[in-house]
Amino acid sequence: MREVRAVPTAIRVHVKIGMTLASILALGFSIAAQDVRFDVRSRLVLVPVTVTTKGHGVDGLEAADFELLDNGRAQKIVVDTIATGVAPIALVIAVQSSGISEPVLEKVRKIGSMIQPLVTGERGCAAVVSFDERINWLQECTGDPDLIAQGFQRLSAGEHKEARMLDAAQAAIVKLRGRPSVRRILLLISESRDRGSETDLSGVALAAQSSGVTVYAATYSALKAGFLSKSQHDDFPRAIKPKTPNDNIGTVDGDPPSMYNPKIASQEHRVDVLGAIGELSRWGKTNDVEKLTGITGGAMLPFAKQKGLEEAIAKLGGELHTQYVLSFVPESTDPGFHTINIRIGRRGDFRIRARPGYWSAGEAR
Repeated sequence: MREVRAVPTAIRVHVKIGMTLASILALGFSIAAQDVRFDVRSRLVLVPVTVTTKGHGVDGLEAADFELLDNGRAQKIVVDTIATGVAPIALVIAVQSSGISEPVLEKVRKIGSMIQPLVTGERGCAAVVSFDERINWLQECTGDPDLIAQGFQRLSAGEHKEARMLDAAQAAIVKLRGRPSVRRILLLISESRDRGSETDLSGVALAAQSSGVTVYAATYSALKAGFLSKSQHDDFPRAIKPKTPNDNIGTVDGDPPSMYNPKIASQEHRVDVLGAIGELSRWGKTNDVEKLTGITGGAMLPFAKQKGLEEAIAKLGGELHTQYVLSFVPESTDPGFHTINIRIGRRGDFRIRARPGYWSAGEAR
């Protein structure tokens, strides 16, 4: 039987998060049926909270501005910010590396140098893991920006379409659980749906909740990535290069390239039309990352192009460095799922994003 440590962390929020409370409770009952054991070592609950108004972060809030309810009961809270001192960030970046993701990996390799300055900072660390039909650790958690960048350079595409996202998420959560006194963050760079994991969504959701891991996801469509990808040697039709002796090779009819006679994409950049039809059938399946980000208080950051991916990394870093970290010791030790409500006492159109709740196993024995 697998044993999961429960370090209670959690929250609820005044904004849509992808799962309703009823869905979360239903998920909880499903998890409970799996007879998962909890080992409660601390009753302190940490709650990272993102507060925005009109799309911009809100700073300057203090403990007196927040009201936190645990199962409807007001709690005494402590609030930490970057200015007052918060725990450093431990980040695992899990990158889908299946064959269908090859065009995206070209983009992902370029963001390694952004992670330390924008996301983890000097006090934090980052690890890199890839997943296709296997889980491959490319770099253990380190604060060295050069080693982080080298981990990204080791990314390579597999031969098949399998992408064990949930298995990789579970492995990342186990790694993060072993790092004390940090804010535990998992960033998935992947499609939004799993491809062939042995671990189920309920198990990963419980592990993330009980380990205090917040899940973010930079998501893409592998189908769209295939259409957007272009040969590294051809910027047509944005600009037609000066003619060379080989300009008329590789076009549809053998004549020089034009708007009506483009070059044929290289084999690795062609779109698999039959495969694309199969991909369309997957869109109706469970959106795994939407549920994982929702139940942990994270966010989805979709992208299609290089600039979009870079903006997603910058947005993640900006959020993590402007969060409020609320902490409290629950007055109630009732076992089960505790819902958390957070309110801002000041007048204004505030948006709050955080966990919908946390798991409690009752008093430790």
